Amino acid sequence: MNTVTHLRDEAPGLFSVEAEQMILGSLLLNSERATLVDRLGGVDLFFDPVHAEIFSIICDKARNGDLADPVTVSLAMAEHPGLAELGGGRYLVRMAGASPGPEAIKQYADALAELARKRQIQNAISEAAAAIARGDMKASDVAARLETTMLSVSQIGDSDGPVSMLRAVKEAQDQAFAAYRGDQHLSIQSGISTLDAIIPGFFPGELTILGGRPGSGKSAVALSMALNAARQGHGVAIASLEMTPSAMAMRALSEATAGAGNAVPYISMRKGDMSEDQARCLAQTSHDVANLPIYFLSNRYADIGAMMSGVRQIARATDLKLLVVDYAQLMTAAGKSRYEQITAISIALKRMSVQLNIPVIALSQLSRQIESRDDKRPMMSDLRESGQLEQDADNIIFCYREEYYLLQKQPASTDPVEQHVEWQSKMDRAKGRMEIIVNKQRMGETGTARCLCAMATNSVWGDEYP
Repeated sequence: MNTVTHLRDEAPGLFSVEAEQMILGSLLLNSERATLVDRLGGVDLFFDPVHAEIFSIICDKARNGDLADPVTVSLAMAEHPGLAELGGGRYLVRMAGASPGPEAIKQYADALAELARKRQIQNAISEAAAAIARGDMKASDVAARLETTMLSVSQIGDSDGPVSMLRAVKEAQDQAFAAYRGDQHLSIQSGISTLDAIIPGFFPGELTILGGRPGSGKSAVALSMALNAARQGHGVAIASLEMTPSAMAMRALSEATAGAGNAVPYISMRKGDMSEDQARCLAQTSHDVANLPIYFLSNRYADIGAMMSGVRQIARATDLKLLVVDYAQLMTAAGKSRYEQITAISIALKRMSVQLNIPVIALSQLSRQIESRDDKRPMMSDLRESGQLEQDADNIIFCYREEYYLLQKQPASTDPVEQHVEWQSKMDRAKGRMEIIVNKQRMGETGTARCLCAMATNSVWGDEYP
């Protein structure tokens, strides 16, 4: 059989054209084996781009129940210059004719997975060396990004194997009976009763997007969730990329004083504008807040590699059960365009939730297009640069406060009295109220949780309002 020679010098010793040909030849005789190859790494196993395209077409045909043999694949790639250079349909026939038995396909796939892992490591080292040479990244960021790549290497050729129905049923049964007993240790509840009635819990391995425009209260909702989880004894990591850890702690203290019945707005704390009773309440609640199992990652962890490294460090130090990222668009990642970077960030956040077996809640800024609509309740299309975020998220929830928009429409002093009366009536109905809109829940229903809120103290609770 002729071999592919045009890539021989690109990565010597890090690929095997022959092994790729053996796998493709076997699949051209029986495409049902494609699922095994896909599980062991899929298209990432193939170094030759023509081979990768052949494999993709075989998989597509197998999923659609279509015949995938040398003739049908050749017809699908009739205009492909790479296949034409190798001999077209005759090349596919030769691979099928020289294919090994079905028992050998896993061994070839395992061998290719090992080579793919080595290529990934080599690329990561080359990129790190280039970043060091350019001098545009801190050494810690280069190391963190390198560490992230090394952690993801295990995703290619993962040999955990298929999960039996017995094991899957056991895990599902454990979750069902834990919920039946009211034991929520397998998931994290928001602590906002009306939201918990729609989303019963945030489970390990799930990515939740919490979106909203500035002023919508999404940061308050996220902090409330984090504090409620920590008060239940769960370890929480908060990647606070917009505010310093001390600013976040001040908001947490403000929320605690409100819960203690002597609210101190966090703006008043900054000004020192407190009564003696408020100061006393602040001192009393500080001890409880300080001992919550919450860890902050500052904006120096904005790079996705640095964040993964920091979160893993927290996980080693505590029983981490929840990660909150505030917010996704402030993160950075490798990519030529912002869309590519957001895609990489979304995939990394989802992977982090699976690898660390924790739920991840990532805040997301929404598009300004909302402001041009009469009804300013967010929709899925309002997620900025959202393609991959929308796809990877298990839950997508939005925050909406009509009060915020009404404040921007306050009539001028010269406007008619009737206009002031109408505006005040609307304000009275909207004041201190928030809607948390569950737009997507992969394992449940959608709906709207009506909540009460006090933005001055970052407090959100779920008592249903009329």
